[in-house]
Amino acid sequence: MFNRCKTIIAAIAIISCVAATVSAQDFSFSTPGGQTVNLSSMRGNVVVLLFSGVQDPQRREGLKALESLAERYQGKEVKFCWVSINSASELTNDQLKTLAGTAGSISVLRDANQAAFKRFSGKQAQLPTIVVLDRQGSPFGQPRGGFNPNSDFINDLASIIDSLLQRR
Repeated sequence: MFNRCKTIIAAIAIISCVAATVSAQDFSFSTPGGQTVNLSSMRGNVVVLLFSGVQDPQRREGLKALESLAERYQGKEVKFCWVSINSASELTNDQLKTLAGTAGSISVLRDANQAAFKRFSGKQAQLPTIVVLDRQGSPFGQPRGGFNPNSDFINDLASIIDSLLQRR
């Protein structure tokens, strides 16, 4: 009986370690200026990632919604990032800089090989995809695919962000 309990506890510990490693996996993005930004550098903050591409017709509406949220949470421990899934051949750094100039307080990043997009969006892989990460860098809830401007999108995301900010 005692050995069985030890085995179960050991199995739970191993599963917990593996799950934590997968969920808090680090990804690197590039900025329009060519710098590298690691997702781990944002830990301690709630992070909202909007994966999109220039071909996405909902890109502008998504950026506007993120900007509205960024204004609402200015000065709080929340980071908002628009992440382009376009490669440098599809969207040059100069074009990305132009987009960054219109994004206000939102960080504009590139996930050229789509590693983070594929990891976070799962089977959904719909543009745009919104992923919310908790302060430890783990995804909170399911990714949201698509953007319905008629929904209460901003307030829905705000309630998720508020609940994560209250956690320590």
